[in-house]
Parts: sequence; C-alpha cells; structure tokens
Amino acid sequence: MLRGWRRTLRRTVRNREARSRQCILTCWHGRLPGSVLDVVDAGMVSMASLSSDGALAAGAVEVLGISPTRGSTSRGGRAALLAMKDALAGGAPLAGLTVDGPRGPWRQTHPGAISLARKLDLPVVPISSSSRPAWLLRSWDRMVVPPPFSRLLILYGDPIPASALAGEVEDACRRVSSEIDRLTLEADLELHGRPLWPELTKEE
Repeated sequence: MLRGWRRTLRRTVRNREARSRQCILTCWHGRLPGSVLDVVDAGMVSMASLSSDGALAAGAVEVLGISPTRGSTSRGGRAALLAMKDALAGGAPLAGLTVDGPRGPWRQTHPGAISLARKLDLPVVPISSSSRPAWLLRSWDRMVVPPPFSRLLILYGDPIPASALAGEVEDACRRVSSEIDRLTLEADLELHGRPLWPELTKEE
C-alpha cells in the first residue's frame, strides 16, 4: 500500500545532489511522510522509538527499504545512535533523523544528529516537503500527509559540514532548525502561497 501510494504522487525533487555523498538527513517529524518518499531503497538507516507507535513506524520504513534502529531521546536513544554510527562507519550511504521526534518539542532540534555528525565528520543535509492538497493531522507534530494523486514537492538544503556545527551544541541545533524551517516555508509558499504552519512566518 505504501509503495502504491507513492506511485500516485506527482513528485518534484530539488537539490537531490546534496545527498550525493554520505550524510545525515534531518527533517521535522511533521514533514516525514512526504520527505521519506525520496529515499526509498536508498540504503538509509533511521531511528524509530521503542513505543508501540515506533514499532509500526519501524515496520513501515522497512517496507520502503529503510533500516530502522530502535530508540528515542527518552529511551534507548544512545544505543540507537551507536547502531546508526556503526552502520554509517560500515558504509551505509545515509542516516535519517526526525530531529524533533518522537514527541517534541515541536520544531526544536535535539542534539543527536549534531553528535553523530561530529563523531563521524559527516555533513548534515536538511530536507523538507509539502503537498497540494495536504492532510493536516491534529497531532503534536501537526503532521502533513500527501493524499493520493497530490502534488509533492521535496526540497533538500545544502550540506552543512561538521566543522560548521562546532562550538555550542545549542547554536548548532538552532542552525539546523533554521534551515529545515526555511525549506518547509519555501515548499509551502510554492504550493499554497502560505505556510501550512503559520508559526513559520511569525518566527521569520
């Protein structure tokens, strides 16, 4: 069903070459459904929480050719990050993290992606997406889901080298957050002429 849904979407992808070398993809939990559809069968490793919802998510991404590690910022996160680190060191081309997941705070980057980038000297590549029409869920992450046969726009940001994420972790997290927000707003404005999350313009 997931692969069939993907085939119905009219996808436009920009700046995909940003992930042409090994990197860590970062996106908001609420923009995951659209964004993940450009890394199907790309050899990516990701993280899913140890909750029952995380088990469902892990099963879903496995169907799309993504290898999940289990853990979150609240439980098992260290072990999951170490598993991702080992996978990347072993040659996996991509790691993917929803950097405000699995429970928020909404649109605030957790330090796991920064730590992974620094340890492996890998760039962070922000990614986001929007669709028209769009289903907006009443969940903590205000998830945007592309309906079947909708137009889907996926945007990659330029790689942020690990050297640019040195210094205070909070500053590095803010930089990643700002880049993901910028891409999210750009995608929404192109497809809708307005942000699907009004807070994006309030904080500009």
